[in-house]
Amino acid sequence: MEAKAQIRDFIINELVQDARHANLGDNDPLIESGIMDSLGMMKLIGFLEDNLSIEINDDELIPENFSSIETIGNLVAEKQAG
Repeated sequence: MEAKAQIRDFIINELVQDARHANLGDNDPLIESGIMDSLGMMKLIGFLEDNLSIEINDDELIPENFSSIETIGNLVAEKQAG
């Protein structure tokens, strides 16, 4: 399964509390819309590190890297590439 699909599935199954966010798009805002808070971000980071074999560094823990499925997918792709 593609990384973005795994990220989307995790967010929908583990973080979405409101049914109106069940059809989450790649560019929908996660933090601004309240889908993901700081605890959700930590859960997501654990998921990414455990399931996608990457390590998120402290300097990468900025809202811009976690603002949408697209930005998270880009971060994962960069980490996996290099």
